[in-house]
Amino acid sequence: MKRHVSLTLVAVMTLSFALTGCGKSSRDSDSPTTGGVLESTSTADFEDMSEIDTDGFLVSALNADIQTADVQKTSKDYLIPINVYDRLVDIEVDNGGNSSIVPSLAERWDISDDGLEYTFYLRQGVKFHNGNDFTAEDVIYTFNRLLTVEGGVNTEFIDQIKGAGKLLEGQTEALEGVELVDDYTVKVTLEEPFAGFLACISSPGVSIYDSEATEAAGDQFGMEPGVTVGTGPFRFASWRFNDQLVLVRNDDYWKGAAELPGVVIKIIPDTETQTMMFESGELDIIDLDYVADAVDRFTAAYPDQIVQGPRVGTTYFTMNFNIEPLNDLNVRKAVQMSIDRQAILDALYGGRGQVEQGIFPHGLIGFNANQTVINYDPDGAKELLAQAGYAGGFTMEIAADSSASDTVAMALEIIKDQLAAVGINAEIKNYDESTWLETRKSGELGSFMSTWSADYNDPDNFIYTFFGNEEKTKIRSINYPDTAVMERVARARTIVNEDERIAEYNALEEKLIHEDAAWVPMYSRLHLFAVSKRVDGFKPLWSGLSDIIFYNISLSN
Repeated sequence: MKRHVSLTLVAVMTLSFALTGCGKSSRDSDSPTTGGVLESTSTADFEDMSEIDTDGFLVSALNADIQTADVQKTSKDYLIPINVYDRLVDIEVDNGGNSSIVPSLAERWDISDDGLEYTFYLRQGVKFHNGNDFTAEDVIYTFNRLLTVEGGVNTEFIDQIKGAGKLLEGQTEALEGVELVDDYTVKVTLEEPFAGFLACISSPGVSIYDSEATEAAGDQFGMEPGVTVGTGPFRFASWRFNDQLVLVRNDDYWKGAAELPGVVIKIIPDTETQTMMFESGELDIIDLDYVADAVDRFTAAYPDQIVQGPRVGTTYFTMNFNIEPLNDLNVRKAVQMSIDRQAILDALYGGRGQVEQGIFPHGLIGFNANQTVINYDPDGAKELLAQAGYAGGFTMEIAADSSASDTVAMALEIIKDQLAAVGINAEIKNYDESTWLETRKSGELGSFMSTWSADYNDPDNFIYTFFGNEEKTKIRSINYPDTAVMERVARARTIVNEDERIAEYNALEEKLIHEDAAWVPMYSRLHLFAVSKRVDGFKPLWSGLSDIIFYNISLSN
């Protein structure tokens, strides 16, 4: 048993937002986050990198340096954390692309019949990088620190635990709903049943920390490699800001040591430099998100070296129910039928993705491959418009965020032309980013296109975010009016039987998209990487974030 470590940590943060359950840090944008900027760190080395022999290491790249390796203080810099730490549970993707929740530091768990209590039986014999034993105390410490650490983020992943709100608000010093049963058993009690809880704690943001080492490191945890320890397959060995980060194999990893001796992660902002370094053999893996203009070049030059996977995110086009004539069902269905989504995917992304038919994208737990298809049918759209009394068409606004990518701007122009073909005059209005966000939040934004990408693998992350209650659908400027459906969405979170829950989500998806035409599902995209011929075993991360798990990768001579 480790020495007692105070769970009070530093002064408790006082947060003003309401508890909403897991998922507020999911991406809502036109492209994945691909790096951050360190704002408060000098460029001095954290360790003497000359002491590390990197011969035989895999070489990868980021387009910008990370801010911290402390996942309780970042919601985007996950490359180091997913390789240095473990979580209680993880997401595993099979060869068919189907995702499931699997054991990690918790080798099994029980869920009470009412869905309120989760008892985790922890894996024994696991060591942190400093040699400390992993025990239940570390889990309790991690959960408490996540809700109290100064500058903390990712609290939404565990704010459904009983007492989380009081701890966030500084009304108590420990998390009521987390109980140490014994050294290797932890009981977690929720405020109310929430079937997405396991998916939430599989997020990198709920990586488990060593209570003793993290407390001793203080503010340097996540900043200084030598004191940033986890149980993961690699140790954080060194960091030279804006130059490179180095990971070294953890020979005592509980799953067995990785084949790679280590990884060098170069910071290379210039995309052409990344391209040239890959072509010259200096980079083993290149994320083609970083070189978007050169994707066709890579796929043509290296057809056998492209590895891809689903992003688990969906691009969607909205229709505001409070704006006439979009309050008419036939008009909304006509808009759905007027947009040739495959043509847009082909034109902008070379067809690298899938047209989506609902709310849940390919790769998400609960994805329904047999749902109703929305066909591109401009003639049918004209008939529906005539039935609605708009045979001569109408004028609508498409709201464009000026900070979005050029690709989004091109997509909106294509949509405008496709709507014009059925008599709808779509006027694209540009907003600066802050005005766009504020107008959307007020519920008054016209139609727009955006992308929602998951950072935890559960249908709740998508459907509850947009249709969980009247406030949620308002702040997305959808203003969906059917409160009975929204009540069903909220109740679905509490369904304990997984088959019943997924069946209800599929039924809700059919109701929202195909019966009520609440939005136009556009497409999900594939995430492409180019790998050198000496790389074996690489698979893209399930979520589509620009991060890589290095554990299963090996290098041939």
